[in-house]
Parts: sequence; C-alpha cells; structure tokens
Amino acid sequence: MNINNKKKLARIILTVLGLLLLAILIYRVGPREVWENTRQVGYYFILICLIALGWIFLQSAAWAIVQSAFQPVPLRALFKARLMADGVTTLVPMSANVGGEAARAIIIRQYSPLREGIPGILFDKTVESFASLVFLTSGLFISILYLRIPEKYKISALTVLVSITVVIAVMIILQLKGVYGILHRLARIFPRSRQWLLEKEEILRQFDRNMRTLFRHSTLKLATAFLMHFASRWLGVLEVYVIVRALGWSAPLTKMLFMSVFVVIANTAFFLIPGQWGAAEGASLLAATTVGYPAAVGLSLGLVRRARKVVYALVTVILMLAGRQKLKLSPGEMNNLKKPG
Repeated sequence: MNINNKKKLARIILTVLGLLLLAILIYRVGPREVWENTRQVGYYFILICLIALGWIFLQSAAWAIVQSAFQPVPLRALFKARLMADGVTTLVPMSANVGGEAARAIIIRQYSPLREGIPGILFDKTVESFASLVFLTSGLFISILYLRIPEKYKISALTVLVSITVVIAVMIILQLKGVYGILHRLARIFPRSRQWLLEKEEILRQFDRNMRTLFRHSTLKLATAFLMHFASRWLGVLEVYVIVRALGWSAPLTKMLFMSVFVVIANTAFFLIPGQWGAAEGASLLAATTVGYPAAVGLSLGLVRRARKVVYALVTVILMLAGRQKLKLSPGEMNNLKKPG
C-alpha cells in the first residue's frame, strides 16, 4: 500500500471513529430528547446559514486583500472558492482529492497562477490563524474572568493556545527566513536531500520571492485583513447565540463566547479527524454543560451547526457538478507549476 492509500485509509478510519462517537453521544443523551430540541430551531436555520455566509464573505474579502499583492482576483471567485473549500473539508474523505485549503488554489487558478495562489493562501491562513489566536486568547480570558470554568478545562485550553502560538511563530519564521535557505542548511546535515533540493530549487526560490512580496504588502491592508478575520470569529459567536435562543434558552454573551471559543479550541486539538465529525459535537456538549445548559442543548447546538456545514457541502457538490469543477491538477498544470517565473 502506497503513502496516498495509507492516508486515505487513515482519513476513513478517523471519520468512522468520529461518526461512532457522534452516535454514542446521541444514544447517551437520548435520541428523542435531542430530536425535540433540534427541531425547535425551525426557520431560524435559514438565519444560521446566512450568518455563516457572512463570515465566509469576510474571510473571502480578507483573502482578496492578501491576494491583491500579486494581482486583483474577483471577490465573487474568491467567495465561491472559500465556500467550496469549506464544503470540501466537510466532505473529506468521501469525495475530495485534496484538502480544503489546497482546493482554494485550484479553484482560482484561472485568475491567479498556482505559484501566486499557493503563497497567497498560506499567507492568508497565517493572518487568519493570528486573528483566531487573538480571539481565542481574549475570549478565554473573559470567560475565566466572568465564568466558573473547571481548572482542567482552563489548563487544556491554555495548552492548545500555546501550541497554536508555537505553530504560528514557526509559520512566520519560515515565511520570513525563506524556505529554500532553511532547507539548504538542512541539506548540509542530511546529504541525501541535496538532490531533491537541487531539483526543486527554482520552485522554492520562486515561492520565497512571492512570500517576500506578501510581507511587503500595505500594512494598512494587512491590518484590514486581520480585522476581517477577527470579525468573522465574532459572527461564530452570533451563530451560537441564535441557536441557543432558538432552542428556547437565555444566551448571555459571556456564555456564548466561552462555548464558541471552547469548540474552536477543541476542533484545533482534534484537527486529525476529518471535518471534526463527533469531536465538534462532543465539544459543544461539554461546553454547554460547563456553563449550566442541559447536555441535549449542547448536543443539539453541535448538530445544528453540523447540519449547516452539510448544507454548504451539498452546495459545493452542486457547484462542482454545474461548473464541472475538478479539484485536482492535470499533468500540464503540474508542469506549469514547476516552470520558473
């Protein structure tokens, strides 16, 4: 079995385990009670989907600002790519050939070549991650200040935040220092990698040049992109508020903030599970019970958010079929990617 097949098998196994966890949670809480809670959302589900569109739009606008360091890309194209990328993430591993982030570069390749699209997405992801870190840190601080959070959850959340900080720091260092220079130094230690480095030298140098272009982008524009990503996180809090209110419960801002932050942190911790199936719903349940809601409310919250993701996954399938969109590279495109300049 080759590496790709092993990866696919691992994704399938993790997805099955996640679905099994979700089934166990529903069984333990009570299928009837969960269903009765979830169905109360009713027409509010339309508003929930619109809120999600709102943060996808903000993320797309932030990406447009980053990508404009090379050349402007139509916002509608970026919005479609971001929407489809989220759908692909939900569909993995059933129908996707590439992950959601990689799919973005492929979807917009008619407007931006891969040698510009890939660095742009990586840089945008760095800005988004930094905005998320600020949101999570401030949200956790406010939650600890105003809510009674068990020590074990505080420690777990802080551990994940430290890990996120380290990852972001490494990403920024690699982008600033240049991937080629770092790999060239490593090649001195591991001689067997020198041949590979020689073969990929021009691609890596081109990548480093494009990353430097992004870092030289307007400070004001990058700050605006950061604020858009930060605002998109707050729309996630709004989504939690609307769902809890639709379920018939009061929704104090501090509790909604904690629940939103806790789920994002849990999703980050369980990033290996494709789409965080089961993990996200379990985190919603745990977060809700921590701040005083019944387990059925927390699980219903997770299921409603999952239903919204499935809706946009179906939209992704429709867009792929309507536009005959293929989320993989042809041999010709791979050759073009390898060409310098």
